Amino acid sequence: MICISLIGGAMGLAQPYLSKYLVDNALMRRDMRALFVVAGLMFAATVGGVVLSFISGYGYMRLSSSMLFDIRLEVYRHLHTLSPRFFARSRLGDLVSRLNGDVAEVQRISADSFLSSLSNVLFAVGSLAMMVWLSWNLFVVGIVLVPGSIWLFHRYQVRITALVRELRERSAEIGTLFVETLLGNRLVACFNASDFEMDRFRIRNKAFVSTLLRFQRTSLLGRTMPGTILTIATVAVFLYGGRQIILGQMTIGTLVAFMAYHARLLSPVQNLLGLSASLSSARVSLGRVLELLDTPAEVVERPGAWPLLAIRKSLELRDVTVRHEERTVLNRVSLEIPAGRFSVFVGSSGAGKSTIADLLVRLLDPESGTVLIDGVDVRMLKLQDLRRRVVLIEQSPHLMHGTLLWNISYPQIGISRTAVEAAAEAAGLGELMRRLPEGLDTMAGERGLTLSTGERQRVAIARAFLSNPEVIILDEPSAALDPNGERELLENLQWRFAGKTMIVITHKPHMALAADHIVHIENGSVVYPGVAA
Repeated sequence: MICISLIGGAMGLAQPYLSKYLVDNALMRRDMRALFVVAGLMFAATVGGVVLSFISGYGYMRLSSSMLFDIRLEVYRHLHTLSPRFFARSRLGDLVSRLNGDVAEVQRISADSFLSSLSNVLFAVGSLAMMVWLSWNLFVVGIVLVPGSIWLFHRYQVRITALVRELRERSAEIGTLFVETLLGNRLVACFNASDFEMDRFRIRNKAFVSTLLRFQRTSLLGRTMPGTILTIATVAVFLYGGRQIILGQMTIGTLVAFMAYHARLLSPVQNLLGLSASLSSARVSLGRVLELLDTPAEVVERPGAWPLLAIRKSLELRDVTVRHEERTVLNRVSLEIPAGRFSVFVGSSGAGKSTIADLLVRLLDPESGTVLIDGVDVRMLKLQDLRRRVVLIEQSPHLMHGTLLWNISYPQIGISRTAVEAAAEAAGLGELMRRLPEGLDTMAGERGLTLSTGERQRVAIARAFLSNPEVIILDEPSAALDPNGERELLENLQWRFAGKTMIVITHKPHMALAADHIVHIENGSVVYPGVAA
């Protein structure tokens, strides 16, 4: 593609010289044969240049589109490796802006700039060489102001780069506001906060528009001021060249060809200056993307990690400490959870129970201490094996925008409908399925909001039934259930996971009545573990 682009550029360089031949050999001598020859050569050079430019441009666009996919995939993959603590302190709108807008900006500029830069450099170098060959003294007149134009442009680029970064931040702030208010639409409605949110949007949008106007003003001056200086150089070439023709020291064809090359020189220089502005924007976007990629993953799989074939003895925390935002969440916790038993973690909200669940599936790693399965540090195990055998169902499970069938079978898309129906029935969704006209084909809606909290919990439990883990951890599974629903759910869980390890996290003490093993946690410490009476 590069060679094709270079050949196309060379064809473009031939056209100005053909104009010299046209004036001096065809028009001035009234030679019809020479006129037809020049016209044919110009036509061939033009068509050839267009065809080669299309081939090289289309090929490079395909390559850059592939690059966009690879960059976006890598950023997306890296985001999946980051811990809940990263997402807790990050703005969702900003992450989406970087993943979508900034990556697309990098791809757009790279697609536009590489071949364009190559073509413009070829035109500039070729034009300079031809100008020197045609008239070295006219060449000096033509380029004397170019360094000053480039210096002025550089001064503007420093300011433009800073404004581009500010513009990206302002845009991310608006995106974050949209995401927050759309996700919290019930809160906005219940508290009559629409006008309040409109005012927040006006403030952020006003800041964005102010930055945008400053950027446009600086960018416009950065393009026009250097270009004005270059236009003065064109006038000087015209005057000096015209004087030489009048004195008989230069042919009209030579001046025509020189002016054509000078125009070809000014255009690439202006284009390269414009590309510099685009590269400033791309540099900011690339910096924001790399900032994400440079964020270290807290949980990584070690080289040569061991497979986890089964869980036979216990899950254990040994002297574990976890901190978050300078706050100690777990303080030197040690406990052992027997395999194949029904264990309950009891404690008030914020005691650290959910953090233990995150540790067992390695969403987090402790600052100190060790988490073990059958005496093996979980950091030595393959993550895929660990999370296949130990499944966590959160208090507010996430549902995708899809059917109930799709959500229950996620991510086992190829599983049979019969198996999904059986899992839904076992999770207590049978009555709901019979009540809904479309049954399992009912759309769950964005984040499952067409369902109640308890129904979403049951969908997540049905999903866990299908994955058939050895250890299931349920965070507040009965929080949205009445006593009858709670009892039915517990019976189904005990029946479905008989002989397997089940851990229920709750702040309801009566849930512990059916447990084999109880752990009381308060203020990040184990008060007492024990066996249920």
